[in-house]
Amino acid sequence: MDIDCSQVIEKFRKYGFEYKKNSSNSSYLTFTFKSGFFHNAEVVQLASNPADEIDITRKIEDLKNLGVSIKRNKYDTIDQIEKGLFEGFFDVEHWKTRIQDEYSTYTQSILKSFPESGQLEYKYINAPYSLSENSCAVQEVDTPIVENIANSMSEKGAQLILIEAPAGFGKTCTSYELIDQLAKREDNPIPFFTEFSRDRQARVFGHVFVKEVDRAFSQVKSNVVIDELQNGRIVMVLDGFDELLGEDSKEKHEDDYENAEPMLETIGELLVKNAKIIITSRRAAIFDGSVFNEWLERYSDKFIFKRFRIHQPRIEDWLNEERRVSLSAAGLELDKLSNPVLLAYLRALKLEQFHSLLNTPERVVSHYFTAMLEREMERQNLPMPPENQTRVLATIAEHMCEKDYTSDGKDKIVELFKSKCFQMLESTRKLYPIKDRPTIDELATTLATHAFFDRSNQGEGRIEFINEFVFGNYIAEAILKFEGEWIASDERFVEPAIASYRARTLEERKALWNRLEHMKVFLSDSDRMSYEIKMLGTIENEDYCGTSINSLDVNNTTFFASRAVDGISFSNCSFSNIGFYIENIKNATFINCKFYDCSIIAENFEENSIELLNCLANNNFIHELEEHQVVEELNLTSELTLQIFRRYFPVGSGSCERIHIPLASIYKIQVDGCSKRDITKEIKRLKKEELLIDATGGSYIAINITKMAEIKQLIGRV
Repeated sequence: MDIDCSQVIEKFRKYGFEYKKNSSNSSYLTFTFKSGFFHNAEVVQLASNPADEIDITRKIEDLKNLGVSIKRNKYDTIDQIEKGLFEGFFDVEHWKTRIQDEYSTYTQSILKSFPESGQLEYKYINAPYSLSENSCAVQEVDTPIVENIANSMSEKGAQLILIEAPAGFGKTCTSYELIDQLAKREDNPIPFFTEFSRDRQARVFGHVFVKEVDRAFSQVKSNVVIDELQNGRIVMVLDGFDELLGEDSKEKHEDDYENAEPMLETIGELLVKNAKIIITSRRAAIFDGSVFNEWLERYSDKFIFKRFRIHQPRIEDWLNEERRVSLSAAGLELDKLSNPVLLAYLRALKLEQFHSLLNTPERVVSHYFTAMLEREMERQNLPMPPENQTRVLATIAEHMCEKDYTSDGKDKIVELFKSKCFQMLESTRKLYPIKDRPTIDELATTLATHAFFDRSNQGEGRIEFINEFVFGNYIAEAILKFEGEWIASDERFVEPAIASYRARTLEERKALWNRLEHMKVFLSDSDRMSYEIKMLGTIENEDYCGTSINSLDVNNTTFFASRAVDGISFSNCSFSNIGFYIENIKNATFINCKFYDCSIIAENFEENSIELLNCLANNNFIHELEEHQVVEELNLTSELTLQIFRRYFPVGSGSCERIHIPLASIYKIQVDGCSKRDITKEIKRLKKEELLIDATGGSYIAINITKMAEIKQLIGRV
């Protein structure tokens, strides 16, 4: 087939080649490329023309005599040219080898976080997860998450993939497993991976992105990388996106995404043609709010959005039946052990060590840390007892919480040890024989290579805690030892502490929860409820009247057994085996919630003031609630109806500008004296009259276009 010469010239110029018109004709083109001391040329033969052979040979000899390194290639299609340029400049085979080396380094760092690391073999354990696409209904999927995502990389069209999970539930492990799988596949794009951590400098995503691109692909300009990303030859994997958000506080509305908006807009601009971008993040309010849904809707015709939510690990995937039975017999609640680090430790223990541990089941977590710290004494020839190692590591964690960072240069960590722990270092130094006694600098440097630290992906010489479970443990240690009112610079530091302490005894969990008293005011209501349940096993102390709870995933407890609540709303929540003390729950709203094996607990259950919208249950729970629902007249219908339809017909517009909008957007409506429950009742009334209909799995609500004339008359837009 004929190849358009202008297209060929455009492709080579994109990569920095100069077109030599005087040394070209319709059957061959000559390009030169200069980089520093190196001068290269390529003769691109587009057709077989015997008459040109002598001319091509002469030009090649002339260029060689000028010291130019030259290649000659014959191409049949533009695709061959694009692929050849890409593989040459991006050195694809070397890049894949580098990715696999990074994967190996990462897995070895995980193994070293276990006492018997020399006898272990790394294995990625697939976690259960759910998937929603373009805000459609959530579905449980059997295909392993890495395989599911890797398979979608060869699909046509742009995709934004979000992998969400709580702290310590395997987001980074999943990222590394994914880039390793992509690097091994011939038919997939090559992965560009960057792992974010929070440092002490303000970070603008656009700048971070360009910096990371320039660091990873030094041979090509960032605009070429972006172009090949959009062509589908590179997939971008951004791990730890939430580290760049830096805001999620109760003082700000959940939809106020001032910091996240420019990042999302940058990503939205990249997502054209066949671009694939994967981001991992902890559950953040920004991804559940109406503004994010409206942003997605704005780009809905440009890319597909997939949300993968990693759920709590299944104990049976990690531990065999014998160990699970033994743990239960020792009185341990298995669901509280569902942290990948803890489960991997319990799986790795030799049988005799495992049964020995069960003699003191309340010390499962502390046994792990003690074993690691004792091993560190031997590995590093470090005569610092575990309790003192705990104090110095907690000092680093405390400073990170205070100054809002999660990784730092090794030299700065060394200086921090010296300034904050000098007396402890000095007393440890004296425990060495005189001939082997290190200096304070040397001892601080030794501690900076502790097994609980790991290199950061954010640059050479940067280190961070090896995982969220370890980080959270030392945050908790710092909180419990802190004198005064402990308040971190950011709420993100609370979650790892909660996650790490979840497997501790009830007394230890209560102690941590009580010490967080002054930090609770900065937590979102959703996080506060989630953390209280994890620490106390139920809702006891906190007041949730008038609050909005989003994306809560909770099981095996009771709700409001001893504390009444009024005016609460739940959105996109999942409840499993929950007993609801219905007489203590007044004026509540449940939107897009799921109930599995839930029950109603009441002495005299005659009526309730609960409204449900787009909810599902696997038993009679919802039917029973609706059967005993209070029937009330709503006096705000006309004004509320008008406000709802204004979401489709903005003020000043005579036409319907959007057929469907995020359901969360309607709940932002403010009408005096109108609650979420009132809005829910009005939506249900409008749906019953078929003026509104569900869209995309219940996350959106659509105007019924067959009733458009009736709706316009209703709101005075005839």
